Amino acid sequence: MKELFEKRIKSDKLNTSYPVDKEDWSRYRSERDIKFNEKEICYYIHIPFCMSKCKFCEYVKYIKPKRELEDKYIEILIKDIQDFYNNHKDCILKGLDIGGGTPTCLEYDNLKKLLDFLANLLSKTSISADFEPSIESTFFTIDEEKIKLIAQNGFKRISFGLQTVNKKFLKKNSRPNPTLERMKQVLLQCKENGIEKVNIDLMYGLENQSRNDLEAAIKTISILKPQQVTLYEFRTNILKISEYKSKKQLFKEYYYLFKQLTKLGYKGIFGQNTFSIYDDLGLSSYIRNRMINNISYKGFGISAQSKSKEGISYNIGKGGASLEECLEKGSFGVEDSYILPKSEMLAKYIAISGYCGRFSLRIMQDIINQNPLELFKEQFDFLLSKKLIEIKDGVVFFTRKGFVHYGAILSLFYPTRE
Repeated sequence: MKELFEKRIKSDKLNTSYPVDKEDWSRYRSERDIKFNEKEICYYIHIPFCMSKCKFCEYVKYIKPKRELEDKYIEILIKDIQDFYNNHKDCILKGLDIGGGTPTCLEYDNLKKLLDFLANLLSKTSISADFEPSIESTFFTIDEEKIKLIAQNGFKRISFGLQTVNKKFLKKNSRPNPTLERMKQVLLQCKENGIEKVNIDLMYGLENQSRNDLEAAIKTISILKPQQVTLYEFRTNILKISEYKSKKQLFKEYYYLFKQLTKLGYKGIFGQNTFSIYDDLGLSSYIRNRMINNISYKGFGISAQSKSKEGISYNIGKGGASLEECLEKGSFGVEDSYILPKSEMLAKYIAISGYCGRFSLRIMQDIINQNPLELFKEQFDFLLSKKLIEIKDGVVFFTRKGFVHYGAILSLFYPTRE
């Protein structure tokens, strides 16, 4: 186990895209779509439009198109959501996120059309007690009218992608640089119009990112005082480029940000990437239920991923089709579907939940129908003996020592070929 762990430390397979081994994609591919027979579900809605393409972004997106193409996208998107809902009316909705891309770069009329439709749908839908819809935005694509529209349609959480305040890096990666005054203005408008939670994303591990950059980011957070902050490690394996920084360097950057955020009053366990002034883990109910509680989710829109108890699927566009090609089909239906064995479903859960610094033994057992402490006895004995993890109340957490190589720890539960 020690040899395997040391080998996995150097592996480039430590990500959340499953199956991990390429040869398994054809092995598990299905001619039919995955089925949703669950009582509880989350919705994810993908808006793939941006004003500019950030070079470090891994998601499928297009430069904001002509008005008629945007209109067509929203028309098809609404039809797809309605069609799915008609066949799953009895499901309890646990979460709803609108992401991208940049959802708020939509024209006001199209954003209103989508939000009005969703509000009407939710009025007829059973929702859970913790249901909390959320939408992603940037400081350049939102104004007070859009903020009012978002709040009036029941969205009380907006997540802004700041990433860094390093102007040189932002310019190099084709990302606009918001001024502090602009950010303060937007957060004030959010507060005045009933947005209860604002999240700001920060990234670490960026090329040439210095301690001064991190200090400047923390100073910005201390001034803006958002209710939530999310940290993202720059994952070079996804972008197929050389690693900018070592695992130990990444740990030091995370450790600094963790200490500073907790000093500012944000709550979060070490190893967690989300922080909040509340006891809500810093997550929307969609992310919380998808990542930590293993609730199934249906993705709508170009390239959106879905997961049920059977497996995962990807909508059209994941393979790089143009916007026009996708629109011509009249539906953003499933392009690829994979029926996965329990071992792969477990791996998917552990990696996703582990990204929040934890995973549940109970959920592991629900997936594999076996006691995980027995099935993975060798793994748990090794990790506990080396003080890389700790188990509290049936939940596995990283220790500070273990967090340096969290990917390698999670990989010990993956069914990968060496």
